Amino acid sequence: MELYAIKFGESSFRLRHIYRDMPNSEETTKIAWSYYIAKFNDITIAIDTGFRDENVAKKWGITFTGVEQELSSIIDNLAVVDMVIITHSHFDHIENLDLYGKPEIIISKTDYENALQQCSHSIIDKLNQCHVVTVENEYIYNDLLRFRVIGGHSKGSSVVYFEADNKHYVITGDECYWCDNLISNRPIGVYASTQNNERFIIESQRDKLIPLPFHDLNIFEQYSNITNNIVRIL
Repeated sequence: MELYAIKFGESSFRLRHIYRDMPNSEETTKIAWSYYIAKFNDITIAIDTGFRDENVAKKWGITFTGVEQELSSIIDNLAVVDMVIITHSHFDHIENLDLYGKPEIIISKTDYENALQQCSHSIIDKLNQCHVVTVENEYIYNDLLRFRVIGGHSKGSSVVYFEADNKHYVITGDECYWCDNLISNRPIGVYASTQNNERFIIESQRDKLIPLPFHDLNIFEQYSNITNNIVRIL
C-alpha cells in the first residue's frame, strides 16, 4: 500500500483545543490542515477531503497551500478516487467531497445524518448520488482497513486502523490533533465525549499504534517529501 498525507492549509490554533489539560491557556501554536490518500491494488482511497471555501478559511485564519497543483504527482485527478472515507462531518474533513467522481463513501451513521442536515447543498447532493456505507460500530474494508466509530471528538467521529510492514497505524480523525495526544496520553480539548476520546487514546497507546492525525505539522517533517505539501508515509 502507498499512503500519502496532503497538507492543504496552515493556521494558528489554541493549545487549549489540542489538550484537555490546558483549559485556561491562551497560547497558540501552528497546525496543519490535511487529509490522506491511499493506493493499493489499483484502488485509490481518500481519507477525508479538505475544503476550499475562502470565506471559511478567512474566518478560521487558515492559509491555503495551493496543494491542488501538486496532486498530479500522486494521482491523475480526484475523479479517479474509488472510495472516500469520512472520519467526521466537520467542514475541513468533508466539504471537498463534491470534487470527487462517484466514489463509494464510508462514514459513521451519526455523521452521515449530520451531514445531510448541516453540510452545503453540493455535499448533500454528492452523498445522495453515491453509494454510502453508514457505520454504527465497525466496518472492515477488503481485510485491509478497519473503520471504527469512537464518538469522542464528535458524536460520530471515527478512526481507521491498518497494518503495513509489520507496523500498526491509526488514522486518528480528530480524536488526536497531534501525535503527542496519543504518545503522551493527553486527551483533546474539543470533544463531544471526553470519556470516549480518553478510552481511544489509552487503548491506542497500549497497543503501540502509530498515530496519523490531520493537524500535526510534524507529519510533514517526519516523512519523505514528494512535493512541498505532500509526504509519503508508506
